[in-house]
Amino acid sequence: MNKKELVEELRRRMPVFSGTDEEKELKVALYIDIELGRMKEFDEHYYFGNSKDIRRVMNEAVRNSENPDKISKKRKIICVTMAHLYKAILEDFGIQSRVVTKLFENGQIEHMANIIDLKSGKSISVDAQLDMFRVQTGMCLKNFGIESEYNTDVIKTKQLIQMLIEVGYIKDKDDFRDEKIEEVKSKINGLNCNEAVSAILNSPEIYKGNRNQGVVEAHKYYFSVLKMLLPDDFGRDVFLFQCSKQREEKEQEFSFGIYANVENIEDLEVYLYSKSKGRLLACDLEHLISLQNQGLKIGKNDLQRPVKILKSNMRKFKRKQIGDEPR
Repeated sequence: MNKKELVEELRRRMPVFSGTDEEKELKVALYIDIELGRMKEFDEHYYFGNSKDIRRVMNEAVRNSENPDKISKKRKIICVTMAHLYKAILEDFGIQSRVVTKLFENGQIEHMANIIDLKSGKSISVDAQLDMFRVQTGMCLKNFGIESEYNTDVIKTKQLIQMLIEVGYIKDKDDFRDEKIEEVKSKINGLNCNEAVSAILNSPEIYKGNRNQGVVEAHKYYFSVLKMLLPDDFGRDVFLFQCSKQREEKEQEFSFGIYANVENIEDLEVYLYSKSKGRLLACDLEHLISLQNQGLKIGKNDLQRPVKILKSNMRKFKRKQIGDEPR
């Protein structure tokens, strides 16, 4: 749908909010933030791709940034297009905002977000793109009304939670996915890394209701899950890696996987993300090798530690299968 149709759809579905003018303005901005987070997904070619992909996607985003209709029709965005689309839609609801830009030292765009200038005189910082993976998994938002170098006004957690209830995002403060993730800690207590990864990825608390995620949002979500549940093991014995496959139309399809390193390669189990299922599914080394032979590329390059370890185990497994395991 174009921008006009998108705005009409938002107006039709948006609840009638109560409170002061400032509170109503904040709730409208929050509702739009959440709905855009559900409708869009981050462009995986920018997130996972090589430098050529990144330049191509960024250049296209900059060209489209002043054309809200074009952005509205696209499912995939990056921070540049999300910030400009959010600003344009807020304007249709009578809310003033600015797009703020963070640059690399070489002058290239690093990131874009928004500052909302409320009629009360307050200014709040909003990063709709960074919260997309949270919106798509029902986690608590971390980038609405935060402190930044561009503003001085901050929305306190208690106020944000109450607004999230009023806009219909959650029913109560215990309804966040964060709370359900915390519950999984009891399931993995005393387990080794391999067992813990299996328990986490097979827990309904983790994967249930995630079917409409973008691949990047799923990657960010599982990164967050592993950091929460296995803080000492993630990056040391538990790894997350990207993978891709070239399609006939010359468009790469990206995904990712998770595994725990083990001493006995017979016990090593890799989990690959299935977008259609909205979760990671178990894949043994034999099947992973078969997928690699069919064109699956594991990792961006072989220098990444998770990729080096996994491919080393795959080579050991192949040697063992043909009876050529070194003694």
